[in-house]
Amino acid sequence: YLAQYPTHDDTTLQYMQKALEDFHQHKEVIINLGVRDNLDIPKFHSLQHYLENIKNFGTTDNYNTEMFERFHIDFCKE
Repeated sequence: YLAQYPTHDDTTLQYMQKALEDFHQHKEVIINLGVRDNLDIPKFHSLQHYLENIKNFGTTDNYNTEMFERFHIDFCKE
C-alpha cells in the first residue's frame, strides 16, 4: 500500500525501496512452498518500476493493473 500514498518524499520512497528489497529477498518462499511455479506475473514485474515512476511522474493516483489482470485471466483459461 506504500505506493498508494497520496504524497511521497524521500522517507516514503525509502520505505518502498526497503519493502521491495524484502520482497525480493523472500520471494523464493512462495515457489519453495509450491504456491506457484514461478513469479512471472506482470504485477510483480511492475513493482520494479514504481519508485522510478513516482520520482518521474508523481504519485500513482488512478493507476491500476486491470489490463494486466485481464490478460492474465485470459491467459490462464487457455
